[in-house]
Amino acid sequence: MPAPLRAFVLLVLLTIGCSGSSTAPAPPPSPRRLAGLPISLTVDQRTTTPIPGSHDEVLLTVDDITRGQVMASLSRANGQAVLAPRSLQPGESAEFVLDDVQYLLHLKELRQSLVGTDAASFEISIGGTTELSEAEKIERLIAAVESLQGAEFLRNGTGHSPQEAAAHLQQKRRATAARVTTARAFVDEVASKSSITGEEYQIRLPDGRTVTARTFFDERLAELESTRSSPAKE
Repeated sequence: MPAPLRAFVLLVLLTIGCSGSSTAPAPPPSPRRLAGLPISLTVDQRTTTPIPGSHDEVLLTVDDITRGQVMASLSRANGQAVLAPRSLQPGESAEFVLDDVQYLLHLKELRQSLVGTDAASFEISIGGTTELSEAEKIERLIAAVESLQGAEFLRNGTGHSPQEAAAHLQQKRRATAARVTTARAFVDEVASKSSITGEEYQIRLPDGRTVTARTFFDERLAELESTRSSPAKE
């Protein structure tokens, strides 16, 4: 083949090869903000679920639900840890940072049943910017009692289920709403003892230990008031 013809053929082949090659599009960047806050979701135990509003880039993993608590963790789709495994009880929260933005993972309630799959309900909101209101703290304290599966609330010598205890505390809360306006006052004046006999409430925990209701609520309130940290970076 003459040299000019060979050169022409080579040029054609190179042109075809370049035009036929393709480059895979770069994956979309991770969102700098979770969309649709606050985000509510319920996750079955021993499963992993993508967080709504994260374009499936952030995953929530829930392990066994037992003794009124659950181990929860967050990671990116590529396996990078976002929140290390954290044991949470209803009413408790854990803060995490995603792309320099601070968020709050709050455990709202645990669902445990003899039939069906146990599950945990969460809410994700922006973190580090606002304090919980006193009313929100009280609600979370009552929710912490209501979700104590297998526990017994002892009031004036009689045992009650966690659900009955929560209903009783809600009733007392409504009756004292005019004067009990803080979570501290709720613990001291409403949730720790009988307003009729003055007898201290007790809680028999699922592991068999018995603690005073005051001790239980003092610990929960301290946890609620220690979850705040510095404002999120913008």
